[in-house]
Amino acid sequence: MDISKLLEKAKEAAERRNYDYAIALYSQACELDPDSVPARRELRAVEIRVAKEKPPGMLAKAKLQLKVGQAHTMYTAKKYDAAIKAAEEALQIDPGHMGAQMVVGRSGSAAGYKNMAVAVFEDICAVKGGTDKKAYADALRELAYAYENTARVPEAMTRWEELRRLVPDDREATQKIRDLSATSMTKKIETAASGNVKGSIARSISKSTDEVQRLERDTQDIRTADDLKMAIKDTQDDIAKRPDDARLYGKLGDLFKRGEDYEKSKKAYEDARQRDPQNPQWKIIKLDDLEIWRMTKDINALAQKAKAGDAAARELYGKKRVELVEFKLTSFVEREKQYATDSRIKFELGGCYFDLAEVRKDNQLYDEAIKRYQFTFKDPKFRNESGLRMGTSFARKGQYELALKRFEETLATLEIKDDRWKNLMYARADTLELQGKLPDSLTMFLQIYEMDVAFKDVSKRVENLQKKTATAT
Repeated sequence: MDISKLLEKAKEAAERRNYDYAIALYSQACELDPDSVPARRELRAVEIRVAKEKPPGMLAKAKLQLKVGQAHTMYTAKKYDAAIKAAEEALQIDPGHMGAQMVVGRSGSAAGYKNMAVAVFEDICAVKGGTDKKAYADALRELAYAYENTARVPEAMTRWEELRRLVPDDREATQKIRDLSATSMTKKIETAASGNVKGSIARSISKSTDEVQRLERDTQDIRTADDLKMAIKDTQDDIAKRPDDARLYGKLGDLFKRGEDYEKSKKAYEDARQRDPQNPQWKIIKLDDLEIWRMTKDINALAQKAKAGDAAARELYGKKRVELVEFKLTSFVEREKQYATDSRIKFELGGCYFDLAEVRKDNQLYDEAIKRYQFTFKDPKFRNESGLRMGTSFARKGQYELALKRFEETLATLEIKDDRWKNLMYARADTLELQGKLPDSLTMFLQIYEMDVAFKDVSKRVENLQKKTATAT
């Protein structure tokens, strides 16, 4: 079914902010071609936009629960298309509802809409199930099976490994990793036999035992010193076979770093750089990250001494902190040049400018930080911290209205009053006090105080503001 024209009309409607019509068109496209990934993802994007601009009221929330219940009932009755329709109606009210998304994915998988199922579970995994660890674990499991059903075995193994890291005692994940590793090795042996390679099949099968054991080690987490030692030996054996493979030296460097062997890690990364000199990751990422790790470790040791009362360590700690920030700034400026659209790099660079601005009280550095946070604010992974630091940067420059606007925009994206909410409310209240709006500031601080009296110095801030407002009246 060709739904391209329908998708074009839906996109045009969304651009004109005619969201109801856009949702109706995208929903129609999904019904005509249930396995269409673009249609379903575009539909979800518009639904998210609507939910942010106009959150659902009480009646809509009641309808949401009804639709989710219907979706589960239809799925249990194996009426998969009906289950998808009911779940999608629920997602029009709350596009982030994990239960409804899981019904869509599971129903799609059961109905044979493999591409759609993969996309839905990928989206759930991308946000780690929101705040629902169980939904994240269930989505990882379903995605692993969906990948396996589409012959994407390596990706299936990756998801099983993620699940085992999330739920270490998950027996199914452990067994599936072993099964898929053995299956991959069996296929290798069968391919070798059918291809009539040199040497006897008996020798190939005998040799495969060691390879299977090696594959099992590769799929296991490194938990003990012995595990790390074996991983290093395996990698060194690989290097002996492929001495010009820069990636192997990079892997070896990672392992030595994990074992906190700075010198050997540095040597391995330099060997990788020598074999692949045009690849920027060895110098500006691996080697620089190693230096950042070493410097951070030294600074943490100084912090412990300073905490114990060592005045010299306290003075040196401040100096080394600035040196670390300056080193990171230089490194991440280079990384940004190489990877201009990487949100994580821009976020880290923004942090370098922000931290240095805090030390030097330099408005130009705050501007550089704001520039990066304006980019990363668009990325859900960095939105909260970017909004907080951007607003703080505006406040430091005395641009209080801009600061408050950014705090309010960021708060509007939060559904739970957790530490992220408290930090934003604290920054908002602090800015209002700097602006001279003492009653408004006190109101904000009291909201935090009501939830968590021990948060930062909120108790003291409330007490001081109560005295100031009483004196003013």
